[in-house]
Amino acid sequence: MEKLKYKLWICLFIALTTSSCRKYVEVDQYDQRTLKYTDDYQFVINNRSNFESTYILPQVTSDDIATLDVSQQASWNSEYKAAYIWSSNYYGDAQTDIGWTNLYKQIYVCNEVTTGVMSSLNGTEVQKKRIYGEALVHRAFAYLALVNQYGEIYNPSNANSQVGVPLLLKPNLFQKLDRASVKEIYDQIIKDTEEAIPSLPNLGSHNGHPGKVSAYALLSRCYLFMRNFKLSGEYADKALELKNSLNNLETFIGNTSSFPRKLDDPEIILSKTAAGQFQTQLNPKLIDLFDRTSKNGDLRYELFTATSVNGIPGSAYIRPRFTFEGVYTGLGVPELMLNRAEVYAREGNLAKTLELLNKLRENRFRSGYPTLSITNPADLLPAVINERRREFMGTGFRWFDQRRLSLDADFAKPVIRTFDGVDYTLAPGSNLYIYPVAQAVLELNPEIKQSPR
Repeated sequence: MEKLKYKLWICLFIALTTSSCRKYVEVDQYDQRTLKYTDDYQFVINNRSNFESTYILPQVTSDDIATLDVSQQASWNSEYKAAYIWSSNYYGDAQTDIGWTNLYKQIYVCNEVTTGVMSSLNGTEVQKKRIYGEALVHRAFAYLALVNQYGEIYNPSNANSQVGVPLLLKPNLFQKLDRASVKEIYDQIIKDTEEAIPSLPNLGSHNGHPGKVSAYALLSRCYLFMRNFKLSGEYADKALELKNSLNNLETFIGNTSSFPRKLDDPEIILSKTAAGQFQTQLNPKLIDLFDRTSKNGDLRYELFTATSVNGIPGSAYIRPRFTFEGVYTGLGVPELMLNRAEVYAREGNLAKTLELLNKLRENRFRSGYPTLSITNPADLLPAVINERRREFMGTGFRWFDQRRLSLDADFAKPVIRTFDGVDYTLAPGSNLYIYPVAQAVLELNPEIKQSPR
C-alpha cells in the first residue's frame, strides 16, 4: 500500500517540477536547488502555473448547456460524452482526470510551502507569514473545489458521515489517503482561511495573489455551500468593504478587445481559470432568462454569446475570446454581491435584495436599463438564482449551485437531457452529482475507493 502512495506522490512531484521554471531536488546543483531560502518559497507562490488552472467538467455536467445535435455530440471525446449524461464512470482505465490532478498538485505545492517556509533562510517574519498565508488560501480553494466535485453535497444534518475526499496536509509520501468526511474537509477549509487572514494584506499585489479580501470571499462561498447563510453574508460584507468594483459592460460595446486582463480586472478577487473550455450550445432555457428584446437588453447576452460559432447550433459562450485567457473560475465581486443578495432574499429583505441586484444589473445593461422591481418576497430567491445563472453563464459555476440547491425544495428539480436520441435524467440528490474518481487513480490508491454511485 505504501508503495502505491509513493507512486501517487511521485506523480504529483513530477507534475510540479515539470510545470515550473525551476527544479527542486535533494542537492543544490546548477539551476537546481532545494527549497531553502524564503525567496525560493516566494518564487513558488509567484509562479502562476502552480495555482491558476482548476477544472473543466462542471462546464460539461451543468445545465448551462444542452444540445440535441447528434453530430455536435459525436465530436466530443469519450470523457465529455460520459460526463454529459452523468454516467457512473467517465474515464477509461488509462485516462486521467485533469481537474483532480490540477487541484491535488496545487495542494502538494501548498503543503511544501506551509511545511517549510517559516523555517526558511534570509527572509523577514512578515514575508514568511504572507507566503504561508497565501498558500493556505490556495489550499483551501483547491479543497473547496474538490469536495464539491468528488464529495457528497454538504448537508448540515449529516456532514460528519458524508463521503469527502483525501485530506493531505503535509508533503509526505506515506500518509493516509482514505477519504475524509465532508465535514472534515470543510472544517479544514475554514481553519486554513481564518488562519491566513492576519498575515495577508487587504489586497494582493495583483489578482493572482490572495489578500484578506480573497479569504473573506472564499469564506462567503464556503458558508453558502454549507447553508450557513448568515456567515456567508457577513463574509461577503467584509470582502465588499475591501473591493466592490464592477466593469460596466456598456463600455465594451464594439470594443471587446479592451476588456481588462485577469490580473488587472477590477471585478476579479482571486484569479483562477478552467483547465480548458467545453464549447457547445447553451441551454435554450438559460438563453430565455435574458432580456433580448428591449433596446436596453442584457449585454451579457449581447456580448458574451454568439451564433454560428465553430459549427455549434444555437448560442455559444464566447467571453474567453476577449482576452484569450480561458474561462474564469476564481473569486470575484459579482459573486459576492449575489451571495449577499441571496442571503437577503432568504431573509425576505426586499429592499436590500433589490438594491444589490440592481447595482449589478446597472453595469450589465445599457443606460436606461430596466430596473428590477419585485413586490412579493417569495419571488426574491428565484430572482437571485436566475441572476446567478446569467452572471456565471458558461463558467461551470452553475454546477456547484445545482448541487447545493438540490437541498431546496423549490429548486430540487430533475434535469433531463438527450444524448444520441436517448434521454438521461439527473434526479435531485442523486449520487450522480458526485464525480467518479478516475480508475487510474484508484489502481494506485485503492483505499480512496470509488465515489458513491
